[in-house]
Amino acid sequence: MKFDIRYKYGLVMLKAGTANFKVEESNYKNNHSFLSMLDFKTTSFFDKIFKMRDTLSSYTTENLQPLYHIRSVHEGNYQFKEEIFFNEFSANHTEVRIKRVSQQILRFDTTLMALSMCYDILNIIPILSSLDYSQPEFVHGKTISAFIGREKVTITVRSEGQSVVEKSETLKYKTYKIALDFSDSNFNASKNAIEVWMSDDKNHVPIKIKAKLRIGAAEVYLTSWKNLKYILSSEVKIPVSK
Repeated sequence: MKFDIRYKYGLVMLKAGTANFKVEESNYKNNHSFLSMLDFKTTSFFDKIFKMRDTLSSYTTENLQPLYHIRSVHEGNYQFKEEIFFNEFSANHTEVRIKRVSQQILRFDTTLMALSMCYDILNIIPILSSLDYSQPEFVHGKTISAFIGREKVTITVRSEGQSVVEKSETLKYKTYKIALDFSDSNFNASKNAIEVWMSDDKNHVPIKIKAKLRIGAAEVYLTSWKNLKYILSSEVKIPVSK
């Protein structure tokens, strides 16, 4: 899937960059696995202000059990590589080793534990796609935990019902609007910090994403895709009147 990233500040909306997300079959430690990859980069205009070249990769089993995650960040003059090794993962206990190297210096190498299933941040995308938002439990919220840096972040996923995303006068998408509540220094609000419009079909892919940042907001729009498991039946083309 390919996405356009736009930055909004007040009434001004500018294209800030692009992102690509893909999943492919792979092997991790000689075991069959699935590799998810997300990369995003700023456009040439934003490169002059704040250049970003970030890549995230995660290995999981077929049932979305996390195995290994690596995040490579290049933001301005700041760079680091962070790895998460999942040593244990169950409904009642998750134990990981997190290692970060920046400017060729080891910043930390530590072990974190959680008394629940806890994922890496990239794992959240397939997790969100696997949920059934028509169930009543999502009205009040379902919690998902993830390790980000040296912190365990609890995310509450709430369904705000069916919604329509209009891409143009001739194209719209039927979606479920999902709100993600969590606290993080990169966002200016914990409630509805991120909103996701998931396709209302068997794919459950993100059609639109909006994140409230400390300054302004980021909006992400799906622009193209291939090899989805099912036809994107939530896409509705509107005939042009003559």
